[in-house]
Amino acid sequence: MTDSAKRSDNRPIIVADSGTSDNQVQPFQIEGMDVRGRAIRLGTAVDEIIIAHDYPKAIATLVGQMVALAGLLGSILKFDGTVTIQAKAKDSAPVNFLVADFDTPGHIRGYADYDAEALAALGADLDFRSLVGHGGYMAMTIDQGADMERYQGIVDLTGESLSDCAVTYFLNSEQTPTALRLAADIDPVSGHWRAGGIMVQHLAHGEEGGPRLLDRNEQENWRRASILMESVKAVELLDPKLDLHSLLYRLYHEDGVRVSEPLDVAHQCRCSRDKLLAVLGTFPEDDLRHMIKDEKIEPFANFAAALIILPPTMWGWQSDAVILALCPYLHNADSAWPRSAQSTRADKSLCARPS
Repeated sequence: MTDSAKRSDNRPIIVADSGTSDNQVQPFQIEGMDVRGRAIRLGTAVDEIIIAHDYPKAIATLVGQMVALAGLLGSILKFDGTVTIQAKAKDSAPVNFLVADFDTPGHIRGYADYDAEALAALGADLDFRSLVGHGGYMAMTIDQGADMERYQGIVDLTGESLSDCAVTYFLNSEQTPTALRLAADIDPVSGHWRAGGIMVQHLAHGEEGGPRLLDRNEQENWRRASILMESVKAVELLDPKLDLHSLLYRLYHEDGVRVSEPLDVAHQCRCSRDKLLAVLGTFPEDDLRHMIKDEKIEPFANFAAALIILPPTMWGWQSDAVILALCPYLHNADSAWPRSAQSTRADKSLCARPS
């Protein structure tokens, strides 16, 4: 029996939620350069997101990369808030919609809406462009709370990878020179999903809101910093045996790299039983009746994956139908509810009758 088979919690064998650089964002700065950066390594945090939705590998890879990107960008926030990144295809495409968000102090979520038939029709042609099609947009939204104005930047979804699209966003929307690498894949040892990323940006000079000023020396520094970062391989971003400090030293030891306090991140859904009940309660009875298909309400919570059973009598229905709101991350289901409402990773059913 392998070590991983012995583990009762079925978690990655060398991925603990403490004591390693997994599920962390590591800020850094290169000595002697006006360049800042962040690296992210996700283990159990991204595995929970992907497994809950049972995505095909090509979709899971994009979700993992999107969540890593949200972690990199959201961890820059110096105030309480939420950063949401969306990628929307313009025309019909296998992947219609990608979204991930980072909620301070370090909570991440991610979701993909895709067409299974269109995905299967691609066969082996599963590059980024074939998945998302042509056109569309990428948007980043920063929400500082109810009393603050939201900021949103939108750019065309251009590039041959999710990294390319994010770099274009920063150049066009933020006027910030940026280099970025993202990766997500199944760990060959543990069989669990992992994701990682690294980003460097040139610090602004000159008047605020004015043009970014790079003299010849700074141009050379930026060129060197970005080329070194772009030399990183996907396996290095994902390897649980290569901690982030060692990775940064490998890239920038000749120049010197200074790290600051890392930020712990974790997957956490903001859904709750009361919230889902409240959402369903806003629909008129006739609308709810039309939403029922095969004695269930189709899932409507994008980020969601534990089952909640809602008795039809809530809306005065004279029926034995069981109405479900799907949110697979609500693991603390009320013991007073039927055990058939409990969610497990193995049970993908959206509809269950109380025993």
